[in-house]
Parts: sequence; structure tokens; C-alpha cells
Amino acid sequence: MVVESAQTAYLMTLKGSISFDAAARINHRLIFEVSNASFEGPHIRGEVVPPAGDWIQVMPNGTWKLDVRMNAVLDDGSQAYLHYNGIVCMTEELMGRAAAGECLTGDDIYFRSAPYIETNSEKYSWLNDIVCVGKLRTFENGEVVYDIFKLL
Repeated sequence: MVVESAQTAYLMTLKGSISFDAAARINHRLIFEVSNASFEGPHIRGEVVPPAGDWIQVMPNGTWKLDVRMNAVLDDGSQAYLHYNGIVCMTEELMGRAAAGECLTGDDIYFRSAPYIETNSEKYSWLNDIVCVGKLRTFENGEVVYDIFKLL
């Protein structure tokens, strides 16, 4: 049996903010508003606009299952919708480090996502036809930065 690994190409970096103080906590769910978010890459740039949020399901082992939905305005003025699920392997130790203001990196924590982007823009119509993966770069004081790659 031949096993091939997926190849990727860098698409963009997404930077965003969430407020732990403003998070709704309902049973095993954390609900965050995403604010001050933007993304930029060699062929794309945009700003996230309200409404935008993350509905995180906290699993019994502490793992976070992401459910992120964001509206954006692209640099050509058109709108886009970004949505993705993902996994953040959050432990008590990592939560303590994050709560203490320590910067967590993609080497410290498993944080992966599978973004999809939809748009009516002619310039960015190619986004409707790709699958992406995201990997955390840094997470500090509610500020998240991660890189998104197009699967080839």
C-alpha cells in the first residue's frame, strides 16, 4: 500500500482577538465573540466584521472542539464567509500557562483547523473551490495568530 502525504501551499495568516472575560459559559460550551480580526497572504487580504464568533465545545478530557464562523470584507470590497471546525488539545497545564499570560506556540499546543471560505467575488472565486488547514503560530492573552494553507 502506498501512502502519500498531503501537500500544502501557504495561503494566509489570520490574526484575531477573543475576550475570556466576555465568554459565555453554558454547560460544556464556551462562546466567544471574535474581534479585531484580519487576514493577509500573497493573494488575499481582508478584515473580519461582525458577527463573528467561536462556539467551543469543551470535551471531558479538556480538548476544545472549535466551531468558528466569521464574516469578512475582502480588499476588493466584496464579502466573504469563513467557517471552520478544529481541535485544540487544551490541558489544565496549558490553560494555566495561557491564564498567566504566557505565549503558547504551535510547538506547545496542538491547534489545527479546517477553514472553508465562500465569496461572490469574481477576483476571489477560486476560494470557493479549495480546502484549507490551519496551524497555530501563537496564542497569548486572547490574541491568536495562525497560518492557513491550501491543500493541493
